Amino acid sequence: MTLMPLKLDTLPTRRDEHWKWTDVRGRVTDGQKGLSVSGLPKFTLPDGVSVSESAVDEDDTNSPMAALARRFGGQVWTVDVPEGAAPQEPIVIEGFERGHVRIRLNIGKGAVVSVVEHYAAEDGAFCNADITINLGKGAELSRVQMQTDPADAVRVATTHVTAWGKAKLTQHMLGFGASLARFESRIAVMGTHCELTANGAYLLDDKRHIDLTSYIDLTTPDTLVRQAVKGVVTDKSRGVFQGKFHVRRPAQHTDAEMRHDALMLSDTAEIRSKPELEIYADDVACAHGNTIGALDESALFYMRQRGIPLKQARALLTEAFVAEAFDDLADEDLRESLLEKVRYWLETSQ
Repeated sequence: MTLMPLKLDTLPTRRDEHWKWTDVRGRVTDGQKGLSVSGLPKFTLPDGVSVSESAVDEDDTNSPMAALARRFGGQVWTVDVPEGAAPQEPIVIEGFERGHVRIRLNIGKGAVVSVVEHYAAEDGAFCNADITINLGKGAELSRVQMQTDPADAVRVATTHVTAWGKAKLTQHMLGFGASLARFESRIAVMGTHCELTANGAYLLDDKRHIDLTSYIDLTTPDTLVRQAVKGVVTDKSRGVFQGKFHVRRPAQHTDAEMRHDALMLSDTAEIRSKPELEIYADDVACAHGNTIGALDESALFYMRQRGIPLKQARALLTEAFVAEAFDDLADEDLRESLLEKVRYWLETSQ
């Protein structure tokens, strides 16, 4: 069956409340590569973990971009981690270079696994990934997303996570933007005593744009949530952070903290942020914070007094600021790899 090409007016626009700062329709052109085709993800799997293809999708998600992924994404890729498995090597997913992709990750009860996702599009590409993760009871997932798209690419990656009792999710994201990039995490906590960490950082220059959006739906008691996002923008770039904790009435004893802190390195850059709490339970500890500012002039002065050149001093302070988002990443090699990308950006973008 031949599919009709994607109609640009089906893409989200600024008139949609959840996309008001990330106008996909306004950035995509008819010449974008991959608008109406399926993508081809590549998987590197440790022993005991399998991947399969299927035309049937039992985890249909409800969003405008998910609908496009269902229409143009072709096969569904399902990764299964067996119950109790604890592979030493991570699952590596890459090849998000163009087109629409659907991936389902099922992590069995008590399994402990790491996933590393690399997002690097072709020049001028359009990429749309629809991912679901089912985190079984007592399972632990460490997830790292790295985004290094070219400046003319458009990227949307949406993940729906369902966490069951005593599950633990640790997620870190590092992004450098694109013509437009949006990484959205929607996490539903469906069991007691879950632990969630959702940290990230973005560094933007030129006219790059990135949107880190998250929605955490807390439905059961005794959940611990920590979220810390760091942003650095310069030139005419735009960073967007939208975070929401939805604490339902049964979610008593929730302990949740959200922070977004950003540095503006030029007067022409832009930050849009919306941290949000919606709380219906009465015995919880929830907080959010949001700051936007410049580098500490007194610290710069102190460093220059000790002979450190201005550019190096600015880079050191910015790296220290961003690195806090990755302090709790247990894999030291992976953490160092992320910080190397931060250092490269600091060397080449200022």
